[in-house]
Amino acid sequence: MTNLSNLGGIERSVNKMSVRWCPVIVSVLGLLVFESALFVDGGTTSSFVRKYEKTIDMPVDSDVFTKSPGYNAPQQVHITQGDHVGKAMIVSWVTMEEPGSDTVVYWSEDNSSQNTTKGIITTYTYYDYTFGFIHHCNLTDLEG
Repeated sequence: MTNLSNLGGIERSVNKMSVRWCPVIVSVLGLLVFESALFVDGGTTSSFVRKYEKTIDMPVDSDVFTKSPGYNAPQQVHITQGDHVGKAMIVSWVTMEEPGSDTVVYWSEDNSSQNTTKGIITTYTYYDYTFGFIHHCNLTDLEG
């Protein structure tokens, strides 16, 4: 059978050591937090500062607000990076009247051979409102 009567002394000596080191540990942690605040540039993302004066709005009759010409012409075209290495792109657009084509034809600037990619078409309905037909095509294996 093990004698457990001496364990209380070990516990007391550990408590004395932890009490002695506690202010040192708190001081070091406080110093680290304070020092890290000196080197962190939190909340500042760039040197741009917005002017206090009122900015001039884009006129409502500007050509950027006109509807694309033609029946069911693509609107709201977006080109987004499609992967993490820069060899893919996602092309998205909306058609309003009907789904239309789900194909993108593309080629390299210095090569005349054309590539085609078929995408997906989705639509969203909220009660009796339908947003339109949203197209997404993923162009892969592009030149870097």
